[in-house]
Amino acid sequence: MKMASPGLAGSALAALLTLLFAGATPVWAQIYVIESSAPDVKVGAQLAVTDTLSLPAGAAIRAVLPSGKTQTIKGPFHGKVADLAKGQEINEGVVGWLKGILQTGGATEATPGATRSASPPARPRGQARFSWSQVPTWTDGILCIGKDAKLQLARAAAAAAQRVAVVEVESMARGEAEWAPGEALAAWPAQLAVRPGGTYWLLIEGRPRRQMKLEVFDQLPGEDDVLAALQKRGCRSQFEAFVRDKLAGATP
Repeated sequence: MKMASPGLAGSALAALLTLLFAGATPVWAQIYVIESSAPDVKVGAQLAVTDTLSLPAGAAIRAVLPSGKTQTIKGPFHGKVADLAKGQEINEGVVGWLKGILQTGGATEATPGATRSASPPARPRGQARFSWSQVPTWTDGILCIGKDAKLQLARAAAAAAQRVAVVEVESMARGEAEWAPGEALAAWPAQLAVRPGGTYWLLIEGRPRRQMKLEVFDQLPGEDDVLAALQKRGCRSQFEAFVRDKLAGATP
């Protein structure tokens, strides 16, 4: 059987890889609109690098760029989306998480230019608004907080008085807090230290045990860097809360 020469095989492989990456680039190289006061650019719009963006005077959008940073673009503006994303490396982690959130609202098709959009997804039951200091007690995960933050324990339903025990897993140190009737927040137990990188069990009678790891920032990121910082640390629930708050209708 006649074998292809190494040179030809290498050329074919290179051509295939070029084709694959060329086909994949438009999928990732987009900007994602999370706030908008422009009538023709909907919140949730996904604009490809080949699109043209036009904003009238007085209008503005905030978009997540391929790098994971957010940027506010103010009108009057008319230009290619490619110019906004020019020279940026794609942060696949941020883009992947963001696309997952947008897709939960259901993809919709519209007209070219500002068309690839998803309806802003509703806030899931029990999901808190974005916070650097509130610890949700109904879920497991990683929580990003600021250094010296005054933590509060949040519960999904504020009804009767209810107690919660917090256990630091490594040392088994324990503290307790109580929600007053009708209150959704209770102060973190004063006797329980907050350890950077520490893992804690959250124990409420009649509820499944939850586990939360605390990631501590010495300095909180600026708003344009929030999504990239949260994704890098694995703080997914806060990432989703930040995006959903923006999609709820706030304008830049």
